[in-house]
Formats: sequence, structure tokens, C-alpha cells
Amino acid sequence: MEVILDALASYVTKLTTDKAQEEVVMLLGVPGELEKLGRNLGNIKAFLADAERRRIKEELVQGWVRMLKGVMYDATDVLELGQLKAEERQESSKLGRSMEKMPGCFQPFLFCLRNPVFAHKIGSRIKELNQRLEDIQKEAAKFNFLTANLGPYQEQRTEAAEYSSTQRMTSEFIPSAVVGEQIERDTRLLVHELTTPTDENHGIMKVVSIVGMGGMGKTTLAQKILKDATIEQNFKIKIWLSITQQFNEVELLRSAIKLAGGNHGGEENNNFLTQTLTSALSASKFLLVLDDMWSIRAWESVLSVPVTNASHNQLGSRVLITTRFEDVAPRMHYSFYQHRVSPLDDDDAWSLLKNQFPQRPNQHSWLVHLLVATPTAGPPYHPSFPSSSHNTSPPRAAAAGTPLLLLDPEGQEECLHPELLHQGDPWRWHVAAASMGDAVKGGTIIPYGMVVSMWISEGFIQPTYGSMSLEEEATEYYNELITRNLIEPVNQIYECGMHDVVRSFAEFMAREESLVLHDDHVGSIGLVRRLSIGSTKSIPEWALLQKQESLRTLIIRCRINIKPGDSLTSFSSLRVLDIEHSDCDSLVDSLCQLRHLRYLGFGGTNISKLPDDIHRLRFLQHLVLRDCTSLEKLPSSIIKLAHLRSFRLDGSPDVLMPKGFGALTNLRLLYGFPVHVETDGGWCSLEEIGPLSQLRSLALYGLENVSTSSWVEKAMISSKGHLSYLELSCSSSRYMGSRDELEKQQQQKATEEVFENLCPPTCVEQLWVEGYFGRHLPHWMMIPATSTFMSLRYLTMKDLPCCTQLPDGLGQLPSLESLAIQDAPAIKSVGPEFQASSFSVAVGGGVAPSTSAAFPSLTNLKLAGLCEWEEWEWEEQGEDVTAYTMMAMPALNRLTIGNCKLGRLPPGLASSKRHALRRLNLYKLSHLTCVENFPSVVELDVFDCPELKSISGLCRLQRIRIVRCPNLEVLEGVPALDSLVLEDSVMKTLPEYLRGVYPRHLHLTCSRKLCQSLSAGSSEWDKINHIRTHAIYCWNSDQRAYIQVQMKSDPSAGGARLRLEAGSSQSKVAPATPTS
Repeated sequence: MEVILDALASYVTKLTTDKAQEEVVMLLGVPGELEKLGRNLGNIKAFLADAERRRIKEELVQGWVRMLKGVMYDATDVLELGQLKAEERQESSKLGRSMEKMPGCFQPFLFCLRNPVFAHKIGSRIKELNQRLEDIQKEAAKFNFLTANLGPYQEQRTEAAEYSSTQRMTSEFIPSAVVGEQIERDTRLLVHELTTPTDENHGIMKVVSIVGMGGMGKTTLAQKILKDATIEQNFKIKIWLSITQQFNEVELLRSAIKLAGGNHGGEENNNFLTQTLTSALSASKFLLVLDDMWSIRAWESVLSVPVTNASHNQLGSRVLITTRFEDVAPRMHYSFYQHRVSPLDDDDAWSLLKNQFPQRPNQHSWLVHLLVATPTAGPPYHPSFPSSSHNTSPPRAAAAGTPLLLLDPEGQEECLHPELLHQGDPWRWHVAAASMGDAVKGGTIIPYGMVVSMWISEGFIQPTYGSMSLEEEATEYYNELITRNLIEPVNQIYECGMHDVVRSFAEFMAREESLVLHDDHVGSIGLVRRLSIGSTKSIPEWALLQKQESLRTLIIRCRINIKPGDSLTSFSSLRVLDIEHSDCDSLVDSLCQLRHLRYLGFGGTNISKLPDDIHRLRFLQHLVLRDCTSLEKLPSSIIKLAHLRSFRLDGSPDVLMPKGFGALTNLRLLYGFPVHVETDGGWCSLEEIGPLSQLRSLALYGLENVSTSSWVEKAMISSKGHLSYLELSCSSSRYMGSRDELEKQQQQKATEEVFENLCPPTCVEQLWVEGYFGRHLPHWMMIPATSTFMSLRYLTMKDLPCCTQLPDGLGQLPSLESLAIQDAPAIKSVGPEFQASSFSVAVGGGVAPSTSAAFPSLTNLKLAGLCEWEEWEWEEQGEDVTAYTMMAMPALNRLTIGNCKLGRLPPGLASSKRHALRRLNLYKLSHLTCVENFPSVVELDVFDCPELKSISGLCRLQRIRIVRCPNLEVLEGVPALDSLVLEDSVMKTLPEYLRGVYPRHLHLTCSRKLCQSLSAGSSEWDKINHIRTHAIYCWNSDQRAYIQVQMKSDPSAGGARLRLEAGSSQSKVAPATPTS
């Protein structure tokens, strides 16, 4: 709510402080009303934070907040109507010189006031708003609200951090706070990480970072690690420091010296204390734990020098940190390993919940409705619940719909958990907004672009004092949600998932204004400001929605029954309208009645046109016409939408762009821009891109239509200094479908010339190239031109039917984190030049060792669909090569190789010095025979590898999925294996290698016949009898699905035998699929 108030207050302040204020007062006929409006809002803002907290529990405060919001919404409508009227009249009557001399921000509003009738109407409504605000302020006196001078969001974030950091933790922990196998696995993993030696020439110091939201159990995990026997043996000195935001340098040094066994002697001189700490740490190998780090200030200003100097004397010393922020460890400038804590599963969280409270006779009746589905390993969040429940086991279905409230131990009062109370108010609004877009899609994915655009449209994002754009400001909030573990990134940062409980909490916080309908019958709906409708059991009636005249956001993700005469005219206050996959073409004619509209989305609908007067939507900032296959052209008036910031046309390839589109110079995002050529007029739509200098994201489709590079030059791609995302797309099917070889060669040559002139700007961070059918890659992808792309972080190249080699200059890109090359069937081999760094030199036909690492920042590599790829030349480098200086891809964390003829994984990849690689995904490798010697890999997928015979030497492997690998005979050297998934519906017997592995859990999918042979004492059962838990599935032809079968005692055998028994509620499962 404070975000909306800030937006309104800023707008009103701009009016009341203008030099032309006296003329405004005179024209309105209501002296001081504008100034009074700003003052009233400012007075109320002082106790808004307290009201926001108290409304959770106090109904009277809820009513007061509701009235205040109503006034604020009405105020924005009134002021915007005045601005709209002013701009329309200004445009139609061409203002004279006197108006041109008026201050810029005030001209439109003053002009509207020259219309006496309209001025009187606006003035009266502002006067009415002031009266309502004064009444609300009088009501506030009854509640004795606490006042607070709230600053901008960054200040609130700092205050929240300080609150959290005041709770100093020690190295001791409570055993009842530790439950489940997950924390045991995490402990083993991180203990191994802390005690494994690094290379001799590097790794004098190593940082291990535990990352997660407050309350996720980071500190508990660190405490358990510190008490581990292996840690006790390896580190003689163990120091635990809680890092507060307002730390005292002297006290921090003294504490460290004391815990290291030194004597600070009461000194206060920093230099002396630093030297003393260095000496104390140098006595023995040490482990320093820095708990709850919100920044690196304490490290940089106090601890870095003594710890670094001492680590030279005590090789193998380590630093373990806990933090909410993923950027802390990298900024410490040492080799680091980052571990993200995971949510508890239902059983573990239920156990934790019971352990957190004293035993009582009716414990189950007052705990039963809460549980667990919380993303936390600390005290769970939960709602109040009926005391009559008598369940004795944790319920699993109810939790997804419960808000994040904490019931006090006496069961008398519900409140927000303190960790959430101090997250800072703006995040609540943003989670709520994200929740709306997420929930209507089934609770799985939040599209980044949509959420950011809706935040801006609703006014949640306001300009700051710096030069940061609205999109950049919104991205900071988005990243903040990721940092706080409230949303989880999927597909890099393009999309995020949200835990059911977090979304439920967001909906609870916004319950008076927002409503999300999904899988429900749409009946009577109370008055709300924001409404989202997902897939429903019945088709909603448009007439029912038209009663919601106060709506500011309407999101529809289902079919809806629109009858003749239905329109949008009822929604006069609408800011966001987003309809997907519905027949709504008849609504287009009334679209221009939505005068406040900022966001318009018609993705996947049947609209065939936009209104010719769409320029009347003067506030429109975001337009989404994705997958509108019936849309043929855009109205010429669209070029008058001066405030348009983002425009999406991807999936609407045949839309014709009007000439003059380049006038939309405020555009920041343009996706799916269709390139077409008018042969008669000698004009190419690509020219319209030239003037759009503010673009941050650009996707060009249909580049195969461009026949001359001179048109490309006019687009001025390389000169767009703000561009961070660029997508260049051709349709290779046009080329592949041609039978004329000469025509193919001409198309290839033209495409190569076009792409040569589409060189991205050096500031680009994400680059996507698709459908390129040239034989040779553009020069800017090869050495030495690639060296200019210092900011490039993500590169995807897809559908390259004619390229015969991979680009050789990517290894020198210092920031490249993710590289994906897919569907390049002409590539048969990958030579050493691919992973060679910029300093490598050719020697005797080969490549000599480099003095620096190639791909120094690459964490994710995907090579898939290189159907003819047979060989990867990459020999293991010598003993003098270390993981972080000269070894290629030292930071590689995840590798996916799929759909090729690669016969072996290269020795340079399977290096014993490679410590960062955690996840290895191999699928459809028809010639692969073995996977061996990957000592750092924790997760392994092998799918559809028919020649694979051996997997060995993966000493840290915890989880493996083996799917349709019928010739696998050896699985050994996997002592840490915890979970094994084996799927093959045609295998006749279980593989013998199962006898020699000892995972905690086996997930087996096989034929019904093989399932029936699994009984106690049988040879098949003996192969898996030593594994602690099993989940066994077989194909059910009646249900056409894999179902779980139950292993139960056979009474006829005195309980000594087992037989398969179909349970009353068999659970269906989908077969495993390769991880993308």
C-alpha cells in the first residue's frame, strides 16, 4: 500500500510545488485544495506502516485501511482524467505562445482548467477527496498509530537487515531443530567440500557459502557442520562470528582473536589487533564461520587481510558463510562453492513442527492444520484452525491453500512471523502481483517480463532520484524476491516459480483487493480491485465480470462467454487488461473506453484488428499481441502511443508494421518484430528499428526476408548502447525446403552478409541466434572479434543446419555463464580450439597450454542435437595446470550432452582437478560406452544410451537416474549414492550391479511381469533387498499409465514373504524425462 501512496504523493507534489500554483488555485476556484491534498497524504503516510501491520489482526483497522485505499484510488483517477483531457484539447486546438511559455510539467493540467465545466468538476472532486482524507485522519486518532518517517525502499531494506542481524547466533545448536535426511546429506556434502584439498598452486583460501531465505535453516546447518567429527579432526581452530549490519571493527577483531586462542590485551588499535589475529590464526589450520552476512563490508574492512595472510601459513584453511544473497561469496574474490538450502519435505517438516513446541495432551488437535508446506527449516508458518480435528498424521493437501501465519504457543493469537514482518513492505505488494500472474497458470511459472510490466502499469514502481529506468528499478525488486528465496529462478532469469505457500501468503495479504479463481465454479464475486481467472470448471459469463466496476487489473486465462453487446465500458478504472486464449475479438471496439489503461495483452486470442483510434489510450505502456494469428496489420495511429515501453509480437509473424513505427522512441522492449520488405516501394521494416535508441530487449524475426545488407545497416543494431537482450531469428525451413541448389547457395550468401551487419553492441548480455542457415558464422563470433563482448552472459544458438564448426572465440568471454548450442547436424567434431583461451598458440598442428582459463565464468553448458558429432578433442592438461588458472571451464557446474554420436567424454572434461561440476545430464548418446572419473559430480542422468556399459569413479555421486540403458553392466565407485532411479519397461531381470550399490532409496519402473517376480527370497528381490526404501512402478494397460504397486506381507507365509498388491488408491506417475 505504501508503494501506491508514494506514487500518488509524488504526482501531487509535482503539481503543488510548480511555479504556476497560483494560477491553478485561481482556475479551480478551490484555494489550496491541491496543496492540502498532498499535505493530507503526507500526514497519513507517517503512520501507514503501523496500520499495515495491525490490519492483520484488527478488523477496525482493516476497515480504516480499506477506506484510505479507496480515496487513493479515486485520487489517481481524478488527476489522470485531468491530464488526459488536457492533452487531448492541447493537441486539437494547437496551443498558442502563452501556453508554450508555461512550465513543462504543468502545461497540460492548466490547459484543461481553461474549460470551466471540466475545471469545476475536477476541482469539486479534489475538494471531496480532501474532506474524505480529513475524516480518515480523524478516525486514525482513535487507533493511536505509531508514526514512522519511512524512507525509500533501500532504506527500509537496510532497517530490515539490521533487525535480523541483532539476533546474534552462536556455534551451539538445538538437536530438536535438526530433522530429516536432507540436512544429513547437506552436512556430508559441505564437510567434504571444506576438507577436500584444492590445487597446490591455487586455493590457499576457499569460501563455502550457504544461501537461503531467513528461517531456511542456514545457521542450523552451519552449526551442525561445525560439530561434525571430520571438521573437529581437520581444523584445530574454529571461530564463529555473527556479522551484524552495524558491527564494531575493534570488537569484531577482539572476538576473533579470543576465539582463535589469542590475547588481545584490551588493545583498541586496529593495526595491532589485525597482526594479533594473523598470528593467532597462523598457529593451526582454521575454519572461520561468518554467520548472517548481508554484505562484504566486514570481510573487506576487517577480516580479509588477517585471514588471507594466515591462510598462506596454514594451507587448507577455510571460510564458511551463511547469507541470503548469492553475490556475497563471489565478491570475496576467492575460490568458492555455493550451496542453496532446500525446503523440507512434508514428513521432515511435520517432525520439526512437533519438536519446536512442548508436548501437550491435545498437541495434534492444535497443530494438525498447519504443517509443513512452508519453504523453511525454522518455525513453520501457519493459519488458525479448528480445534476439533483429530487427525494423528500430517495432512498434505490443505497446506497449499493456507496463509503464512504463526500461531503463538498458547494458541491464542495469530500473527505474522517476525522474519516476514521485517522483510520490508514493498516486497508484499510485488509478491502479491506476481502471485496473480502465477496462480492463473496453475502455480508453476511467473514470466519475468509480464510481472515487471504489470508492476509498472499498476504504479508499484516509481522513478528514483538516479538515472535508473522503471524497468531497471523493477528488475531490482524482482532480483530481491529471488535473493530472499520467495521465488525460484527457472530458465536463467526469464521465468520463476513460486512456492504454493508463498503465493498463498501473498493472496492472503491482498485478500481484500485481489481474487484469484482457478479450478472453481465462477459464481458471485465480491467487489475487488484485481481479478485473475484461470482454468475453471464452468465457462464464466462476461456479464458477471462487468459488475466489477472498480477493477484496476483483470487477467483471464480461460474461455469466457462473451455475448453480443458485451463490452469493456464498465471497467473505467482498469490499468491492466490481460486476456489469453479466449475469443474476445468483439471487445476490441470498446477498448478505447479504458482511458487509464497501461497494460494490454491479447496473447493467443482471435483478435483480427486493433481500433483505428488506439492512440486515444494515451497512458498505454505495454502491448502484448503474442500468438495472434488472425491479426494481419496494425493501425497507423499506433505510432502516436508516445508512452509505449514494451511491445510483443512474437508468434504473430504475418503482422504488417506501419511506416513511421520508429517514432515510438520510448520503447524499451520489442519482441517478435516481423521483418518484411515492400518490393514496390523499396522499403524494409527493419529501417524502423534505427531510431529506437532506448531499447533494452530486441527480438527480430524473419531475417531471411532481408536480401541486402544495406537495409540492415539502417537498423543501427551495434550502436544501441542500452541493449542487453538480442534475438536474431531466421526460418531455416524456407532454405531447407528449397530443391534448387543454386537458390540455396544464394540464400546462404545473403544470410551470411545480413548477419555480418547484425553485430550486437558490446553491452549485450544475452544473445539468441536461431535458424541461421549460413555455412560460416559471422566474424563477430570468431577470434578476435569476440573479445569485445565483455558483458555477454548468456548465449544460445539453435537450429544451425549448415554450420560445420562451433565458434572458436567464445572461450575468451570473461562473463559468459551459460552456453547452449542445439540442432546443428552438420557438426561432426569439436576440436581443441573450441575450449582454447585467447592466449593459446598453435604448436605443431595442435594448441599449446594457455596461461589463463578459457570460459572462466561458464557454469552451464548444453550441446544437444549435434546429430553427427562423433569426437571431442580435449586432452587432460598436465599436473602443473590448476582448476582456476589454466584449466578450461573451471567454474562449469552443469553439463548437458544429448542426441549425438559421441563415443566418449573427453579426458579434459573428466579431469580430477575439476571441482565445480555437480550435474551431468547425458541423453540419446547412441555410441557412448562409459562414464568414469568425475569426482565432483553429485547428480547424474543417463537416458537412452544403448551402448553404455560402465559407470565408475564418481565418488561424490548422490543421485543417479538410469533410463533405458539396457547394456549397463557396471555401476561402481559411488560410495555416497543416496538415491537411484532405474526405468526400463522391457528389461526381463534386474541388473546385477544393484547388488553392489547401497543407496537409501530406489525408484524402480519396470514391466508388470518383472514386478510380479519381486517376492522375498526370490533372486530378483535379493538384488534390492539391502536398499532401505523402494518405490516400484509398472505399466497398467487399463489406465494407460505407470502406477505404483504396494509391497505387502503375505499372511499365508507367516509374514516371511512379500506379494504385490494393488492399493485402493494407486498413484499414477509420468516416466522420467531428461533435464533440460
